[in-house]
Amino acid sequence: MSRTSILVAAVVFTTILLGSMLALSVSERAYVRPDVVVPGVKVGPMSFAGLTAAEGMARLREYEKELLLQPVRLDCAGRCWRLPLEKVGATVDTGVLSEALAVGHRGWLLNRYLDRYRVSRDGKVLPIKVNIDQERLTATIAELTKELTVLPQNAGFKVLPNDTVVIISGREGRYADPVPAYPQLLDILNHNSEPVVRLALKELPPDYTTEEIVAMGIDARLGEFTTSFDATKANRVYNISVAAGALNSLLVKPGEVVSFNKIVGPRSSEAGYKTAPTIINNEFVDALGGGVCQVSTTLYNAVLLAGLEVVERHSHSLPVTYVPAGRDATVVYEGADFRFRNNTDKYLYLRTLVTGNKLTIKIFGNKNYIRSVRIQSWVTEVFKPKTIRREDPNLEIGKAVVKQKGISGCYARAERRFIAGDKTVREELPPSFYNPLDEIIAVGTKAVPVIVAPPKTEPAPDSGSSDRGPVVDVPQNNVIFDQSLPDTVYRGLR
Repeated sequence: MSRTSILVAAVVFTTILLGSMLALSVSERAYVRPDVVVPGVKVGPMSFAGLTAAEGMARLREYEKELLLQPVRLDCAGRCWRLPLEKVGATVDTGVLSEALAVGHRGWLLNRYLDRYRVSRDGKVLPIKVNIDQERLTATIAELTKELTVLPQNAGFKVLPNDTVVIISGREGRYADPVPAYPQLLDILNHNSEPVVRLALKELPPDYTTEEIVAMGIDARLGEFTTSFDATKANRVYNISVAAGALNSLLVKPGEVVSFNKIVGPRSSEAGYKTAPTIINNEFVDALGGGVCQVSTTLYNAVLLAGLEVVERHSHSLPVTYVPAGRDATVVYEGADFRFRNNTDKYLYLRTLVTGNKLTIKIFGNKNYIRSVRIQSWVTEVFKPKTIRREDPNLEIGKAVVKQKGISGCYARAERRFIAGDKTVREELPPSFYNPLDEIIAVGTKAVPVIVAPPKTEPAPDSGSSDRGPVVDVPQNNVIFDQSLPDTVYRGLR
């Protein structure tokens, strides 16, 4: 083709194009505004030609209302329900409106005219996208299919009053699996597929199966110990109950080290503890958590009798009355701790009981670890207490009151014996040192009051009056004894 022919063809094409564009421009003057959809644009089955943004949004909302009325069926395990689309959060994606408005309004001027020409000639269909709230869909399915739902039952064990351990079998549950519903419903709403969502039942295993509980190996009591307390001391009893409750139902893995302080926690009013006598700086004083050491001591002896390994134990600084010397275990939060290890290859289970005036701690484990254990402790040296007399200005002279009863201190030893037939294995336990508690006597320094009678006056000879009051027999030393004073005072003055 010659150059002249090419130029002629280009002129003809340009003339035709400009003519078409001019014709298009004349025919769609009303649609050249950037906020109006050009001719030929559809959103789904709906024509959006000539619509403004507000008009297009209104048409989408009407479509959404009709969409929510569409019947969708939910099938599962031979049962069926109507799936309400308004409850699953089905909404039309309004982003398609921005796409419709952008057609023929993007790019250079020539590109816009070309785009409008092609759309007016061939049309342009923008698909409607429907969204679903997956969480609401799952909740709706769970509500509709709740009659099919069976909750799993965890396996466990129960300790009977006679300390027999009974295994409670577990059971699998089931429920309608909601996961496949989401893609199925999207396909129904966006591609007009069959309006049926089909689900299957899914098994729901328990957290603990019967096999897992049996494998824990808890089937017998390994050891127990009981201490007594004064049930009239309400605060102390309350503290004992709080600390014992923290240990109750404790499961201990094989090889695990149990820290009393970690399990029981801080002895504070926020934790529920009250003020009761406890040992601080070699003295019995009122403090929060008094009585907790009786729980740690009871646990220590139960651990010894169960044949378990003691990792950390400390004796009190003063003797205690609820166990023999050498068998106590003091604890101080963020300080002295009592710790023991589960040196068996099965789980341990702790049971605590506070009844009447007694605290009992039982340790359960595997019957293969039942041992015959004996604990013996003895005092090797005794330290007598001192007697300290302190003046008390509130007591009268000559009186004395024992403010603190003295208690002898001592040095004690202890051992644990494992007995198997005719063989005995001895294990030396940590020694214990207890300071003596000095006896404190308050001695009175308060002076005894003495009342002196006023001088005796004779009545006037001529008064003749008989109203002179009683005649008082005054001793020779001019002292009258105050009848309100105790007899000991009289003896002192006489």
